[in-house]
Amino acid sequence: MRLINPEPTAIPVTPTPIPVTELTICLGYEPRSLYPYQASSQAAQEVLQAIYDGPIDILNGGQIEPVILEKMPEFSDKSAFFTPVSVSEGDVVINTYGDLVTLKIGTRVFPDGCTSPTCAVVWDGTSELLVNQLTATFELLGGLKWSDGQPLSASDSLYAFMVASDPATPANKQSIDQTDSYTVVNDTTVKWVGKPGLVTDTFEQYFWAPMPEHAWGEYSADELLDAEKVNRSPLGWGAYVVDEWQPGVFIRLRKNPNYFRAAEGLPLMDIITFKFLVNAEPDTILQVAEAECDIVSSTALDLQDIIYLSEHVQSSGFSLEMVQPTEIEMLAIGITPYAYDDNYYPYGGDRPDIFGDTRTRQAIAYCMDRDTINNKLLGGVAEITNSLLAVEHPLLEGVTLMPYSYDPTLGISLLEQVGWRDLDLNPDTPLIAEGVNNVPQGTVFEIELLISESPLRGEIASEIAAGLANCGIRANISQVPASELYQPGPDGPIFGRQFDLALLSWQTGGRFDCRLFTTSEIPTDANFWVGEKTGGANYYGFSNLSYDENCALSAQGGLDTAASIQAERSALQILNNELPFMPVYHHPVSFLKSKDVCGFIRNIDQKNRFLMDIENLYIDVTCVDTELKTPE
Repeated sequence: MRLINPEPTAIPVTPTPIPVTELTICLGYEPRSLYPYQASSQAAQEVLQAIYDGPIDILNGGQIEPVILEKMPEFSDKSAFFTPVSVSEGDVVINTYGDLVTLKIGTRVFPDGCTSPTCAVVWDGTSELLVNQLTATFELLGGLKWSDGQPLSASDSLYAFMVASDPATPANKQSIDQTDSYTVVNDTTVKWVGKPGLVTDTFEQYFWAPMPEHAWGEYSADELLDAEKVNRSPLGWGAYVVDEWQPGVFIRLRKNPNYFRAAEGLPLMDIITFKFLVNAEPDTILQVAEAECDIVSSTALDLQDIIYLSEHVQSSGFSLEMVQPTEIEMLAIGITPYAYDDNYYPYGGDRPDIFGDTRTRQAIAYCMDRDTINNKLLGGVAEITNSLLAVEHPLLEGVTLMPYSYDPTLGISLLEQVGWRDLDLNPDTPLIAEGVNNVPQGTVFEIELLISESPLRGEIASEIAAGLANCGIRANISQVPASELYQPGPDGPIFGRQFDLALLSWQTGGRFDCRLFTTSEIPTDANFWVGEKTGGANYYGFSNLSYDENCALSAQGGLDTAASIQAERSALQILNNELPFMPVYHHPVSFLKSKDVCGFIRNIDQKNRFLMDIENLYIDVTCVDTELKTPE
């Protein structure tokens, strides 16, 4: 019998599964909501960077980058243009400050054809008046989809505008108040028209990020604030979509198959998990990071963590990335107390006008050893500057700031020029007024330094007091509960303008709002302790005519951006010379990044959201990545 070889049996080949890639980002706390109109916390904003993309990014250098728009409106191609309109007494207009007002005699406006402060006019109440009315057109990219696959259209931006306009929605209403109409032109185009008189080119303020009307339209604006699917798993158009939210543990996102950049292979990771860290101590933060995180958000790192990490991170698998500071520790000076508002009388109960002379405030600055504070108490991680803004901030370009380096000899010299004398020739006792303008003869230079009940702030205050003592100023430290320290005026010591010196922390957001120091923002009985626009932020009682004029010029710049910027720089220069406060240090802002995490390719935005390019992040053990880019 002949043996016949059987046909070979095909052995099925099982394809090797492609491993799921996952990136874990550790947050310092759990967001309360992911609904865009109430997701105000930094942790929530970092999660939203993955769910949405843009719609318009504003980088720290000031560059505007449209993300889901074809481009920004431009005057050059008529996608933005002015139309002259006639207005008369009683009409609603926008004045040169950008405020919505009723036209009357004395209203300052940009007339038709005028876009800079040099040609603005004050209406006389009788002359015919034509003003500009601005129109801008925004065109969405074609083919955008929501993460559930439904088309994203211009009507979704109109829906977002309507929700934002509702009184129940906790959204800033300034841009809405400046809007005359917001309409849909076609599926991808919306048209915005401003109220008569508005002159601006900051068009990013007048496009409303789309919201999914098909999914959320059943809710009222008030109901949106509590709707489970809106707050816990919002639809977006970005790289990722919410997969699971386990309260107190994590929020897991998965790749969005409908992401408009999916054809580019983005996002690069399949899963992003935001894990919530709870009470990690500085000496354990690296262990926690190694075990649980690829990135540790700045929301999980306080100053003590950063001090510890700066000394120990080099031996770990992580790098400590510094980003632009947005919070400043400052020594506020109570120049003009509330008691002076009904006339200054130092021979009664009013505190002598010890800070009225600029040289005295400058002397205090020279008598503060900020470098020792940084190196001795802060591990050298803080940024010492002479402005509200970080050293690299573009607004400080070309501004020459007085450095106020520690120089007690110069400080004492300035005090002597003012009229403060060491009459008993005892360096351990405070100086005495002898010929100080507006200060009674014989006044002892003894003041109170208010601080909160923070142990670190207590140590910093002690260093400040020691430096002042070397210059003949006795500063008695008083620790006050924060609830009492920041009580509204007139009762609170800060907002009620009842302090000499106060060590305060202030969140600037990395921006300069010159109005905070204008005379009109001094909190008084007359303005119900809230100033005119900023809530009474000028609790120093600082008043300087030149400063007020520069701030007004900045606010009324129209399209003359150069004039506005120069006015703001001049205002910063005046603050540096006049010193209603002295910067002590900028709070460092950092995040931890595993050395295997790559893909940080752009500058962070103006809100320090370092995850704005989250779709590009990936893990590669052979990765050699650059540091997070900072503005040129």
